[in-house]
Amino acid sequence: MTLAKHERNRALALSSLGGGLEFYDFVIYAVFAETLGRVFFPASDPSARLLAAFAVFAAGYLVRPIGGVLFSHFGDRHGRKAMLRLSIAGMAGATVLMALLPGYAHLGVTASIVFVVLRMIQGLCLGGEIPGALTLITETLPKRRGFACGTLFLMINVGLLLAQAVQWLILESLDSAEVTSFGWRIGFLVGGLIAVVGFFLRAQLSESPAFADMESKAHKVPVAALLKSHRPAVVYGFLVTSLGAATVSLLYLYMDSYLNDFLHYDSNVVSGAGLIGVVIFSLPMPLAGLLGDKIGLKAPATLFAVLLAIAAIPVYAWIHVGQAHLLPAMLVISVIAAFAWGIGPAVLTAIFPTNVRYSGVAMVYNLGFAIVGGLTPLAATYLIQRTGSTMPPAYLLAVFAALGAVGALFARIYPPAEDGHDSEA
Repeated sequence: MTLAKHERNRALALSSLGGGLEFYDFVIYAVFAETLGRVFFPASDPSARLLAAFAVFAAGYLVRPIGGVLFSHFGDRHGRKAMLRLSIAGMAGATVLMALLPGYAHLGVTASIVFVVLRMIQGLCLGGEIPGALTLITETLPKRRGFACGTLFLMINVGLLLAQAVQWLILESLDSAEVTSFGWRIGFLVGGLIAVVGFFLRAQLSESPAFADMESKAHKVPVAALLKSHRPAVVYGFLVTSLGAATVSLLYLYMDSYLNDFLHYDSNVVSGAGLIGVVIFSLPMPLAGLLGDKIGLKAPATLFAVLLAIAAIPVYAWIHVGQAHLLPAMLVISVIAAFAWGIGPAVLTAIFPTNVRYSGVAMVYNLGFAIVGGLTPLAATYLIQRTGSTMPPAYLLAVFAALGAVGALFARIYPPAEDGHDSEA
């Protein structure tokens, strides 16, 4: 099966756009967590209310590996296109329903239960979306797989920034009572309705040429074939993913709390540096992937992972000098991290053959982000409290970057083929 150039470019655009929108729908919950706690999980203690809200946020992460297994099973048996349409439909529906759901004051505990179920549906869909998008664009643009994967992750980070921008606009435009009453619902509706549009646009997607060529040879239970014949790739893929999960978690999700609570830096300085850091981390990703396309994935992925491992401790020490050094330190580490992780997603798609690719990427990506991404902030906080030192985040980042280098170095990379599928010999 051969696709025209415009069909390949359309696949990249629609997959990347959809990934960004789905990530917006997933993280819009986090930026309004405090408000959602008041609406759906009322408690006399504000801390308990916020804890309940973030427990539901965590539940969305914990079900992502399950979503990855479900979506990848059918994606490796029946095609990538249908699963990408289903994932964005599920995310759109769940997000719109969350926006329209009456709160605890009207439905009581039923509102809380339904909200949790909808959040878990979001997590299931995201667990299938990102691995599915990675698989489709890799197989559709095999000679530009690094650039394509880097572009997808740039758009995913745009989704994160868009969620933060929508939150800022709503908070600036409405007072606290209005935000609690209806303002947060606007943020959910925006993402849900745009995702509905994305569902219809994805009808124009073409099936992956690689899958079309091997569909008749698809495994009945792809994940069983994966674990039977490709266990080393699963291990190495998990290590590569661990680098990305630790980087995102420690440098961009945990950093604000770390700097405010342990280094006592000014919150405005911290927020500004964090926002700029995310932008600098995101923009070079397509360039990093393009580098992998030009010279091969293994060498640059390994080299930049080693560089991140070496830089982690000195950069954190630089941050400790004083908050005036925070922004330049974040700029340096973000550029290094962009190249270290920017090639990583393409590596994940290249270490699995076509007939188990969706299942392999879904397993290592979702488990890596659920385990490493979810637990590194907790581990960092625990180690800080146990040791009295504020450097454990640097040590954790260095360790996971080094593990990512090991994964990239020893993984077998399947070469891209001219006709859109890899050689599985």
